[in-house]
Amino acid sequence: MQDADLYYHGENPTLSSFFTTLIAKYGKSVTFVKIQIPTGIFRRIITLQVNRLWFNGVFLDSTENKDKLGKKFDKTAKDIATNAAIHGVCYGFWNLDNLTMFKALNFMPLLDERNGTLHAGVRFWQIDSKKPWVIQLFETDGWTEYSQPAEGGSLSIVSEKQPYKVSIRQYPNRVFNDEIVEGENYPGFPIIPMYSNTEHLGELTRPIKAKIDLFDMILTTFGDDVLRTKPLYWILMGMSGNLKHLQDVKETIEDLGIIAPDGDVNAKVETVDLPFRSTMEFLAELEKAIFRDAMVTNPQEITGGNLTATAINASYHAEKLKVSDMEWQAGAFVELILELIGVDNQLVKFKHETISNDMEITTRLNMYRELPLSVRLMLDPLFADDMLEIIMDAVEKETFALHETEPEEEVEVPDNAPSDTAD
Repeated sequence: MQDADLYYHGENPTLSSFFTTLIAKYGKSVTFVKIQIPTGIFRRIITLQVNRLWFNGVFLDSTENKDKLGKKFDKTAKDIATNAAIHGVCYGFWNLDNLTMFKALNFMPLLDERNGTLHAGVRFWQIDSKKPWVIQLFETDGWTEYSQPAEGGSLSIVSEKQPYKVSIRQYPNRVFNDEIVEGENYPGFPIIPMYSNTEHLGELTRPIKAKIDLFDMILTTFGDDVLRTKPLYWILMGMSGNLKHLQDVKETIEDLGIIAPDGDVNAKVETVDLPFRSTMEFLAELEKAIFRDAMVTNPQEITGGNLTATAINASYHAEKLKVSDMEWQAGAFVELILELIGVDNQLVKFKHETISNDMEITTRLNMYRELPLSVRLMLDPLFADDMLEIIMDAVEKETFALHETEPEEEVEVPDNAPSDTAD
């Protein structure tokens, strides 16, 4: 989980350890790379996948039911889905009237030994290495908070076990401490896991990780070659000396940009033609392979503006299957929260966000204008089911130039007008 977190935040621990190993093997005096270049592809994959599902939030039976989840529910749920994709799982804690995220990096689930369900868990964090640990134990009948010194030692209770829903009496004069008057718990455990897929695994799988590592290493070594060659080097003919002497000459050229040979020594500059085109082509193919293994569409491949709606929909086919798996997990997560807080709701729905060709959509919407818009959308096989409501909303916002058929004006014909019918 920690490695996946580093990849998501633009670092590559494998890249760092690889060059550290080389330096240790050949000696500290050897510098293999002056700068390491992690690419951050993993973050793009996660962002595209999660926003495809959660960009428009979740839709319930009514706005009344949605309001019971709180104003920031969609934002917090999207953050939970993002961390679930990174780490394989993330937890949502229903805190009376709002959703709070518990990352898997600082929450330890205590699963039932018979059926593997979550009935308890320990949350822990430390804001600084010199600060004490904060440890919270969550159980079905309430939660308890502990503290542990930074240097280690036994736990001490900071807050005795209390219910999840409490009524507190506050004393304005501060003579007495706040007092819990009454409290109750939920019908179930208020911490609910969200998974990214059916296998409950993170998205940094071994095939994807290996390709990202290869991509970063090739880009790093190629960039280092550019820095080393600049892109030229010198051939010194008729010059003798040990390795230290040549090293001094090299440093002089790099620092001053000039060299003054002695005697019969000649200095000749040579340029280096780096394999730029072949390297870039290989990296492009490798990037395609990464997105293909992740089953996520790279927007750069479909934003040319000349693709038809059919081609765009076809490019999203694999990603739609991938996101559908994630949608089942997200839907189950929302349903468990609704059940926990006692909201009777039958429909949990998401609107997938995709790139489409607006020009072609406009053209197709303007066909058969004698039919209602909803009928045209349902009859057109090129519009997927999850696009219908999105297009309807876009039409209402005048995103597409939809032309409705105007009724013909009636023309009055005078009585003395000549007849078109011959006698």
